[in-house]
Amino acid sequence: MYYRHTLDYQYPERSDEHMITVKHLRDTHFDENYEYLEKGAWHKFKRGVLWLALNLLAFPICTIRHGLKIYGREKLKKNKEAFKKGAITISNHVLMWDYLCVLKAIRPHLQYHPGWKTNFEGPNGPLIRWVGGIPIPTGDRKAMGKFQQAIGDVLKNDYWLHFFPEGSMWFYYPDIRPLKKAVFKYAVRYNKPVIPITLSFRPRKGLAKLFGKTPLVDLHIGDPLFADQSLPAAEAIEKLHKEAYHVMQVMNGINVGDPTYNVDQNIETYKKTM
Repeated sequence: MYYRHTLDYQYPERSDEHMITVKHLRDTHFDENYEYLEKGAWHKFKRGVLWLALNLLAFPICTIRHGLKIYGREKLKKNKEAFKKGAITISNHVLMWDYLCVLKAIRPHLQYHPGWKTNFEGPNGPLIRWVGGIPIPTGDRKAMGKFQQAIGDVLKNDYWLHFFPEGSMWFYYPDIRPLKKAVFKYAVRYNKPVIPITLSFRPRKGLAKLFGKTPLVDLHIGDPLFADQSLPAAEAIEKLHKEAYHVMQVMNGINVGDPTYNVDQNIETYKKTM
């Protein structure tokens, strides 16, 4: 489960810093007037078309491209009563297509997910919106208020919401970087279960070596985590934050005492392992 590649990626210094550049194609004002969460009949129709497109095209292509194997789907069925009013899924962010991997893993659920606003102004912006992307505004308090309202609407309406709490995508990074605490604030505030999901890697073998050098992908679904509502909110958030970080590392085969097991969630001081 714990495979470390030897590809020559140069990872950023700060754990939530982006390692990709996005071609800027459009200027979008992510202010208080922007529709962060699309609604209405047209939106529902587009989501229906999306579900067909995912199953007929995206999921098969993603599976072939990454050699995707999914483990733990039985946990979704086992805990379906706990998910009747929605859930928050979280995962490490290590592929351009990892959100598609997550969607395949949790099907038939469709999600919404907050994302880096730069991506919405690039070539894939319309597609990201189509699959439930909600851009995260910066530098505008009123805009952030509208964004927070959109996230609240998703959770109050019992939809599923996905976060990449590491804050940025690092290609094939094998370890779990620090998780941003805001994710767990939502889980506590709206009393939603958190489903940890991790992506880990395995080497290509045999004929698979002929089709690329990047590792193949294993996706693991963990047991749901629940906020301790008996605690004050700040303590419940901290507890859930630490628990999720530990669980995600263990799910990827990184255990307490291993050289790369990390307890420090300080983004500023995180030490890269590759």
